Amino acid sequence: MAQYTQICSECGATGIVNYCQHLIGGELLWSGQSTCESCGANIEFDDRGDLPEELKPAILAEEGEWQLVLDDRNDLVPALRVIRERLQVSLQESKAILNDLRGTKTTLAWIQDGLRQVNLSSTLVSCSRAGNIGEMGQGQ
Repeated sequence: MAQYTQICSECGATGIVNYCQHLIGGELLWSGQSTCESCGANIEFDDRGDLPEELKPAILAEEGEWQLVLDDRNDLVPALRVIRERLQVSLQESKAILNDLRGTKTTLAWIQDGLRQVNLSSTLVSCSRAGNIGEMGQGQ
């Protein structure tokens, strides 16, 4: 579980927030929780879709960066459509992203699930262990 520090809205003390990503039933979700050690205030939050940018660095530091590689690049149109829909980006952005699609393992597994739904196979590769076959995840 990744962590970041946050100021308690109740008492102003600095506390630790724990958060994580989940892929459940084809949906990308993330959630977080913190209990202030000074005043006991509890916060919980969650949302659908990709993590906010400010939360990504801790997840990447914890699990490493991953890359999604299409196994067959002959028909890119369905892949571009999946990237556009999942990441909420323009066609131009999706073209640039497809050439070097990196991120958290959970986010990329979510995109991989979308590719699988349009019959495209892909592979997840750990960027920190790019040569290690044991760290790859394939999807069809």
